[in-house]
Amino acid sequence: MDKNNEFFMPPRPEEPLESDCCGSGCSPCIFDIYRKQLLEWEKQCEMLIHNKGVLVDVESNQHNIPVLSQLKFSPFQLISIEEHTHNTYFYTFQAVKMPELNSTASGVTDYVPDKRFLNIKIGEHLIMNGRSTETNKSVISRAYTPISDVNLHSIGCFKVLVKLYEDGRMSKYIKGLKKYDITEWRGPYGDYKYLRASHRFLIMLSAGTGIAPMYPIAKSIVDDDLDETFIHLLFACRHFEDILLRNEIQALTLYWNFKAEIFLSQATSQVVETQSRYSETVHSGRIDKDVISRILSGKKLDQIFVLICGTKPFNKDMINFLKHFGISESNIQLF
Repeated sequence: MDKNNEFFMPPRPEEPLESDCCGSGCSPCIFDIYRKQLLEWEKQCEMLIHNKGVLVDVESNQHNIPVLSQLKFSPFQLISIEEHTHNTYFYTFQAVKMPELNSTASGVTDYVPDKRFLNIKIGEHLIMNGRSTETNKSVISRAYTPISDVNLHSIGCFKVLVKLYEDGRMSKYIKGLKKYDITEWRGPYGDYKYLRASHRFLIMLSAGTGIAPMYPIAKSIVDDDLDETFIHLLFACRHFEDILLRNEIQALTLYWNFKAEIFLSQATSQVVETQSRYSETVHSGRIDKDVISRILSGKKLDQIFVLICGTKPFNKDMINFLKHFGISESNIQLF
C-alpha cells in the first residue's frame, strides 16, 4: 500500500464548548447542529466498518477541509461596504487564513485571502458573530442570507444585505466595522433545496429584508434556460425608499417567467402613481387575503409552491391566507 494512502475513518465532529453558544436563541443552535452531525458521523462509521473501510488519499483529504463550518466560526475580512438605501448596506466578506506574526513589523499580523470555494447554496443563510459595543463581552449572533452568486463564492467571498437599526445591538456592532476588519461567520444553514422545475408556479411572499433569500433563488431560475418555472414575487414595504434590490427586481421582470408586484403600506395611491417606474407594478396597501386569492386564481393548487420570508406577523398572516385557500403546509417553505 502507498504510504500516502490508508484506510480512513471520518473525524468525529468536535463538540462545542459551552462558551461557543451565544445564548441568543439563534436557530439552528450550535448544539443542535452538533447532535445532528454526530448522528450522521456514527452512521458513516457504521457503513464504513460494514464495508471494511474506504481507501482514500489522506494528503488530498487534508486539503478538502471546507472553509465554512456549521460548528465553528471562521474568519472573514470585510473588503467592501456599499450604501444601498438610507438604512441598508451591502457588505462583502473574503475568507482569510489564520494570521501569522509579520516578521517585518513587530506585533503586526497579515491575513492571507483564502480563495477556496464557499459551498453556499441559494437560499441558505450564515450566522455572524458580533460583540456588544457597550461591554465588548456580550456575544451577539444574527442570521444573514448571502445575495451573491457562485462567481463570488468561487473565490471565497460572499455578499450580504444588512439593514441597520438605530438601537439594534448587532446594528451598532456592524456600524463600527471598518474595511479590512476581521469578522466571524459559521454555516451555511437551511432546509430548502430548490430543484429545477419541481413546481410549475413558485410564489414568493416577502417583506423588508425578507427579499434576501428570494432574489438569488429567482435569479438562478431565470438564468437557467432549462427551467420553465414561473415566479410571482409579492414584496411588501412601507415607502418607495424602503424598496430593497429595486433595480435587481426590475431587471428580473425582463424575463418571461418572472413577475413582481410591490405593495407599499405607507404610500398613497397618488404617490404610487407618480413615483412608480415604467413597467413596474406597485400598489398602495398591504398583501391581504384578496391579493392571495387573486394570484392563486386559475392555478392548480398542487402545482404551486410558496416561499415566505418576513416579520413574524407577516409570515403568520401569509400562512393563514394560503391555508384558507387550500395550500397545504408541505407546499409552503418558511425562511
